[in-house]
Amino acid sequence: MAVARASMQQVGPHTWTFTPPDVAPMKGYCRSCNQSVAMLHPREVSLATGNYVVRGDCERCNEEVILILS
Repeated sequence: MAVARASMQQVGPHTWTFTPPDVAPMKGYCRSCNQSVAMLHPREVSLATGNYVVRGDCERCNEEVILILS
């Protein structure tokens, strides 16, 4: 079983770089499906609040899925 993790590195105050995992999908909550789903095409979003946000597409319905890390 392969274990893969997203790589996040802080490069400045409230600024991060992001590399999505290449083997295992990231999981997020889809409001449309009302469940935790794999995120397709994860991409980072920077916020000035100190939280780290990853947006992606739901594996089932292709709606936007958001994962917030603090």
